[in-house]
Amino acid sequence: MKQRLYLLTVQREMVKNAMRNHSKTLVGIGQQLFDIALIKVGGMNRVVELDGMEMIYISQSLNSYAKKLSNADKIVESQHYRILAMEIEQIRIYFQQTNGPKVHIKKQAASAPTLTA
Repeated sequence: MKQRLYLLTVQREMVKNAMRNHSKTLVGIGQQLFDIALIKVGGMNRVVELDGMEMIYISQSLNSYAKKLSNADKIVESQHYRILAMEIEQIRIYFQQTNGPKVHIKKQAASAPTLTA
């Protein structure tokens, strides 16, 4: 399953910028998986379809870049990135609750030794 995200032009550029920046900090297989999501995001238009892991990559990138901005005393810009990260994280949580595996718990009848009179 994929979740459609509708992003404004400014938001798309924020995501692309944050992901390009975050990609430089990764190594190994983590970077390879991240780069797959980065390519998808790099080619997105107004709408992009993402799975849960790709949304995690985006929110991590936005938070990482926000921290970098905050350390550079660009507090207002940092807040914009953090807010977008929180919005994407909320969408991801809802998506995974809705589309994730359903866990069914069997209710068992009480056995004879556990019954009380």
